[in-house]
Amino acid sequence: MEIRRSLPRVLRNRFITGLIILIPIVITVKSLSALFFYLDGLAKPLTKQWVGEEVPGVGFVTTVAVVLLTGVLFSVWPLRQLLESLDDVVESVPLVGTVYGTIKKVLEGFGSPRTREAFKRFVLARLPGRTTPGFLTGSFTLRRADGTEQVLCTVYVPTNHLYVGDVVVLPLEDVIETNLTVEDGISVILSAGASMPTTLAEK
Repeated sequence: MEIRRSLPRVLRNRFITGLIILIPIVITVKSLSALFFYLDGLAKPLTKQWVGEEVPGVGFVTTVAVVLLTGVLFSVWPLRQLLESLDDVVESVPLVGTVYGTIKKVLEGFGSPRTREAFKRFVLARLPGRTTPGFLTGSFTLRRADGTEQVLCTVYVPTNHLYVGDVVVLPLEDVIETNLTVEDGISVILSAGASMPTTLAEK
């Protein structure tokens, strides 16, 4: 009986895991494909004009070179600072900035090796007048002017399915850790709470 009950949960978790893996891959492939066709369309006429004929593979080589050059250039401090400034400008635009910034952070949390553990645990966050599900993303120590210190947590609270939400800063005691995995938590969010188990244990 227990096996029958746990099987749908296991399948759901594996499905969510598959989405987490595939979404960054699909977006990357789509982006590279669009970039390739765009650069290939620019490169072919130029090579035909310079060499006298179209050179096979010039679009692929150009795409690789542009991506590599972009990575090298924007790793240097002045251009990296410029990119961060552009990010700030885009994120300051009403609505567009919210969607852009949140999707970027979520995809980084799912797809980037550096931030693969961005969503550490599924938690319940005590907010004024309500308790809401969210994902613990980190913690830090706040040193106050009087010399006292307090541990605060950063919690990502989705407000529109998964890709739009708020980052809230809460005292440690207002973050209730649960026994649900991150995959279970994502399933709860995507199902609008319908997949919340009947019993939830505090961890």
